[in-house]
Amino acid sequence: MKTPAYPAILGITLLSLTLPATATALLTTLLTTTDAHSATWRETKCTLYQDNRDETRAAMPANATSNAFNQQEDAFIASGCTERIYVCPHSKAELAYANLMSIKMMNAGATGSFLPFVCEGGLQTEQPTQ
Repeated sequence: MKTPAYPAILGITLLSLTLPATATALLTTLLTTTDAHSATWRETKCTLYQDNRDETRAAMPANATSNAFNQQEDAFIASGCTERIYVCPHSKAELAYANLMSIKMMNAGATGSFLPFVCEGGLQTEQPTQ
């Protein structure tokens, strides 16, 4: 979550009046590096996603997920986990996988909006999930 820039700008302005130029430049550099942290966190989440995916799929029966589901998930990962690619579960196994991955990723600190598990027309599995 990004914080408003106004407090940082006001702080830099006030400090520039009281600190030498070198200290002000250093402080400005430190305060403006938050986007670099965000990029690193995005990359970390994608790596965590791939690791959890490999671990989860290794415990699943072969062919538990469809080719379409696999291709959608592969496209999400190939984008660096940044593009909104819909990975829609249609079978009970795909829904169970999506639920487990969601729990694993949220436990790792990712928000639900990071996850690719979305169906454009809403969730409709082949069989009732209960």
